[in-house]
Amino acid sequence: MKLSIFAAVLGLALSSPSAAQSTDSHSLPRSLAFISDLHIGIGRVDGEWDRKEDFRWPSALKGLLEHISRHGHHRVDLVIVGDFLELWQPPEGIDCAGPSADLGCTVGELTAITRSIISGHPDAFAALRKFAQRDANRVYVIPGNHDSALLFPEVWGIVMRALGGRGKIELVANGVWTSTDGRVVVEHGHQIGSDANRYDTWPDISRDHGGKTYIIRPWGERFVQRLFNEEEDQYPVIDNLSPETAGARYRLSDRGLWRSIKDVARFVSFNLWETSLNQKGQFLGRQQDDTGRPIWSVQIARQLGHKLIAGALPKDDPFSAALLADTDAAGELRTEMDELVADEARLSDEEARLLCDLLAIRQSPDTCDDPTLGYTLEKALIPREWVIRGHLVERLKDHKRMSVFIYGHTHKYETKWRVDVNSLSSVDVLNTGAFQRLIDDEQFVELVRSKNIKPSVGLRQLTPDDLPSCYTVVLVPYENGLPEPKLYRWHMPEDGTGQLMGPGTARCK
Repeated sequence: MKLSIFAAVLGLALSSPSAAQSTDSHSLPRSLAFISDLHIGIGRVDGEWDRKEDFRWPSALKGLLEHISRHGHHRVDLVIVGDFLELWQPPEGIDCAGPSADLGCTVGELTAITRSIISGHPDAFAALRKFAQRDANRVYVIPGNHDSALLFPEVWGIVMRALGGRGKIELVANGVWTSTDGRVVVEHGHQIGSDANRYDTWPDISRDHGGKTYIIRPWGERFVQRLFNEEEDQYPVIDNLSPETAGARYRLSDRGLWRSIKDVARFVSFNLWETSLNQKGQFLGRQQDDTGRPIWSVQIARQLGHKLIAGALPKDDPFSAALLADTDAAGELRTEMDELVADEARLSDEEARLLCDLLAIRQSPDTCDDPTLGYTLEKALIPREWVIRGHLVERLKDHKRMSVFIYGHTHKYETKWRVDVNSLSSVDVLNTGAFQRLIDDEQFVELVRSKNIKPSVGLRQLTPDDLPSCYTVVLVPYENGLPEPKLYRWHMPEDGTGQLMGPGTARCK
């Protein structure tokens, strides 16, 4: 029988004596596998999937786990890279109405949500439990922003017992997992840059108030709970589009601005850098820092107000049209964005510089500096690279042997790309994507066109079951003693068999 791609990949890992080693006496080195962003929610309600439930794929998960266990000789470290559980969408009867906007669920409410999730997904937890109990397999769970409550012992204890108990299941309580050789560093990603979901006090996520302990609620959580949770009842795939801003744009074109102008303004500003990853500006003749990035005037950027954001958006983006429209709502939005851009507490200098980068890339008439010479455009990943590089500089202080960095969070998978952190160190970066059925903007447009409906109609009519039965996994074999990470798509219909494929496979489009 012909060896599968994954078996060959794991074979490389198993043949290397320098791969990440186990602490037990078995002679074979361990294999490494990473999945992320399952977002397992409350599951079925009265026999039907809850409309907000995104994880409906226990057979696909079971198939992947059996595959990696078998080909890894049941000596696999499976790392779930955050957002394993969806704790931001509680079942009916649990309000999580904290005493302020910054405080959400109590510990008691979170334990109730967790029990509900486990009872709603017996097959998924059984598959993970069976994997963990098989020979020398182990499961590591990194808390993400949607399941940061796993850091509460009361919540983690429930999950650990559901997965088989102590010994084979481990919570990565500091949020950063490292291979035993120190070369592979992994985290969820919500603490990178000025993400809207970051915790300023991570991994301290709680605050006491009135004799009760509450989970701190970052702005991103408030946004999802106030807007996306409500919208998902009518738009089941609004958060299955990649990036998240794609679903938001189609929602905007269908029903206009959300009622919260402030949230729309902040959502746009915090997500712009994730949506513009395919262009790079070579800024000839301008003052640059030591990375080749242009040095902009943040003061001028803040004076631009809403123009800083409008100019950074694609010209055909519905958000841009809504922002510049001659309506009262658009006027309110412009005023709110003027205030946001001027406020250092709400829009950091780094975020302002990223928007300046995008202004130039879009060739906007507005600029954060007086241009002296033009620039050329080429394919690259510069806005993201600048953010990632700064994060890696900090990580290298504690992980000096790091040569591979893996994260999730954005739901947008990335094959390996290299970041030159400094003159001495380069790091290979990958994003796990999500173990979810997702579809990118271009694929979504093709899908709704094939059904002869508008994108906004497709957002209302499609469900996650209509999306390609593909999920992502990162495998890390070792070659010549060094980790060589690779990203794959796991294609498996719920009623079919699974197969590991390259990221560009036609079956996932």
